Amino acid sequence: MISGAILAGGQNRRMGGKMKALLRLDGQLFIERQLAELSQLCSEIIIVANEPELFEAQLAWPHAQMRIVPDKQLGKGPLAGLQAAMAAVTHSEELWVVACDMPYASAEAAQVLLGQLRSGARHGGHDLALPLIAGRLQPLHAIYHRRCLQAIDQQLAEGRYRIMELVEQMDAIAVEERFFLERQIALDFVGNVNEPSDLAGLKNNSQC
Repeated sequence: MISGAILAGGQNRRMGGKMKALLRLDGQLFIERQLAELSQLCSEIIIVANEPELFEAQLAWPHAQMRIVPDKQLGKGPLAGLQAAMAAVTHSEELWVVACDMPYASAEAAQVLLGQLRSGARHGGHDLALPLIAGRLQPLHAIYHRRCLQAIDQQLAEGRYRIMELVEQMDAIAVEERFFLERQIALDFVGNVNEPSDLAGLKNNSQC
């Protein structure tokens, strides 16, 4: 099994300060949905969050499997969250990373990504595998190898915070839509919620 990480350290400004990980869809917290998916592939799950008490109060999850850690660099975006997660993992060199605002995170999709990560010609496979859906790369539902950590540390130390810059400099493989559709995996696993209207749309769709 691999390790998993949920990045939940953002400031949630566009949601009016409401923590996205603790939003509900179909009676479940986003993060509960994600934990259920990650647990299918991951022997440990790291939640990167700067207010751990909010999660501890609401989550009933095996603590031997789940740990909550803070960002090492506050306010530096998802790249800093990725840094904190990679520094914390102990079970695997491969890390499935999910942003907390993706309620349809998919273990089946992650399995496809993992296979592509390991397909690299170099020893140990590619550095990361990420979906390419509707012409857009999705670095926040992706599989990373821990050898990315050195590049992340350097990038953050130099004040460069774009996660796509990391993608561009590493040996990344973009996994196209067809790999998922051929396996009948819905592409909504990359859908995310940025503001209240996005959440309302998901709730309306789930009732159809």
